[in-house]
Amino acid sequence: MRIEQFHLYEDDPNVTLTAYILDDSPEMLKGKKRPAVLICPGGAYMFTSDREAEPVAIRFAAMGYHAFVLRYSVYSNSGVRFPDPDRSPAYEKSVYPGPVREIGMAMLLIRSHAEEWKVDMDRIILNGGSAGANNCAEFAVHYHDEDLCGAIGAKPEEIRPAAAVLAYGVYDYVQMKRTLEKIGDQGRIDMNRGFNLAAFGEPEPSEETLAKASPVNYITTNTPPMFLWATREDMTVPVDQTLAMALALEAAGVPCETHIFENGDHGLSLADQSVAEAQEQIWPDVAVWVSLAETWLKKRFAFDLPEKCPDWRAELGIDM
Repeated sequence: MRIEQFHLYEDDPNVTLTAYILDDSPEMLKGKKRPAVLICPGGAYMFTSDREAEPVAIRFAAMGYHAFVLRYSVYSNSGVRFPDPDRSPAYEKSVYPGPVREIGMAMLLIRSHAEEWKVDMDRIILNGGSAGANNCAEFAVHYHDEDLCGAIGAKPEEIRPAAAVLAYGVYDYVQMKRTLEKIGDQGRIDMNRGFNLAAFGEPEPSEETLAKASPVNYITTNTPPMFLWATREDMTVPVDQTLAMALALEAAGVPCETHIFENGDHGLSLADQSVAEAQEQIWPDVAVWVSLAETWLKKRFAFDLPEKCPDWRAELGIDM
C-alpha cells in the first residue's frame, strides 16, 4: 500500500486528501482498475474525527478498495474547536456549501491520478458518519448541479459517485429542529445551535435555509444507491433522520438498504476496539454493519475476475 497526502488549497494546510493506494500485483487484479471509497469523517462540522478516518480507510482497503480520506473544511480550522454559538463568529470555509464542493475537488484530484493509481472512476463510493454522512449525502444529491460544477470547474460525469455508505447522518434539518424541540432537551438543543453555527454560519438559521440544505428534498433518479445505518439509542442525531432518508430514496425509486440497530450511542464508527476510546463504544452487534455493507457493495462492484486461476503447472511445462 502507498499512502500519500495532498492539500486541496495552497493556503490552507488543514484541508487534505489522504490516499491509501493498494499496490498492483501479478497475483491478483493484474493491472485492472479497482473501485475506491472516498471517506468524509464526522465531527459536527467543528472537526473531523480520527475515529472515522484512517481506521475506516484501512477496513475498506482490506475489502480490496482504494481508499481516500477527505479532511474537509471545519470550524476548528479557524483555531477554535468548539465555538460559543452566542459569541463566536462564523467561519466562512465550513459553511454550507463549502465542504460539499470540496468533495468534488477531491473527486477531480483522484481522477487526475486515476490511471497511475488504477482507480475505476465509474465505481467511487462515498462514505461518512454524522456530519460526514451529511456532507456525502449533500454531494450525492447535488453533484450534477450547475452551481456546484461551475464552482469547481467540473462536469457532472467527472464527479458522479456510484454509491454511498452513510452512518447516523442528518438528512432533514427541518425535521431535526422540530424533533429536538419536541424532545425538549435543552442540552441537545444548545449543542445543535453550535452545529448550526459551524455549518450555516448562524446558530438559528431559518426553516427556509434549513430546507434548502436538506438532502431529502433533492433526491432524484440521478441520486446514487445508498446503504444507511444508525442506532435507535442515538442521543445526538435522532434515528428518524435515517428513516426519513430511506423513505425519500424509496419514494424516488433509488435503491437503498437500511439497518437500524437497537443499541449504541452516536458516532460509533466501526464499533469495535480499533476505534474505541472506551468500552462503551464497542458494540459487536453494531460492528456487523461493515460486513453487511461489504455484501451490499459486492452486488454492484464485484471485481472482474476469471472463473479459474491460470494453471501454474502448464506454465512450467509440467505434464500432469
